[in-house]
Amino acid sequence: MPPAGHVEPGSDDSLAEGVDSAARAEPADDKPSGSSPKYVFSRICIALIVLVWVAAGYFKISDMSRFMDIVNQHQVIPEDMKAFLWWVGPGELVLGLLLVFAIGSELRKPFGKLVLLVSLGAIVGMTYYISLVDPVVLQESGCGCLSDYRIASGMENSVRFFAYAKNGMLIFLHLVALFGPAIGDRLRRSG
Repeated sequence: MPPAGHVEPGSDDSLAEGVDSAARAEPADDKPSGSSPKYVFSRICIALIVLVWVAAGYFKISDMSRFMDIVNQHQVIPEDMKAFLWWVGPGELVLGLLLVFAIGSELRKPFGKLVLLVSLGAIVGMTYYISLVDPVVLQESGCGCLSDYRIASGMENSVRFFAYAKNGMLIFLHLVALFGPAIGDRLRRSG
């Protein structure tokens, strides 16, 4: 009988730490060669969307009366719906903070996709709202997206142009965040 701790060359030492650990041990050949997918571009897109929502919500909340005046000048929302405007800024903040979960583990799960779809719907709705505002009024008052912030460019319809450009970029970021992981998974499986 060999002394304790002595290992014969070529002997199987798989049960030395117990039967349970030997059953849990995976052979080195069976381990996956790559790590879990990271979806870096989708996460960057969502981070940019979060920044826009949080900034817009903060500016509206910090100067709510100015935001209400801008929307009143637009003359698009009926008087009985004006109470809804008090919830726009906080809603944007909440939406931005919910998107933080989509950056993490919720990117491929239904909750993360639902929050991204709600965010996309809000951007499309705001773009439609901007299209309803008279161009002259929009040029004088601004869109109200970031409260009283306007880009002074001297261009005719510059407010509408910059609002459409910003919203178009946000729609593109949403599409990358929504469809990027699925496309990445498909490419990873085929490659």
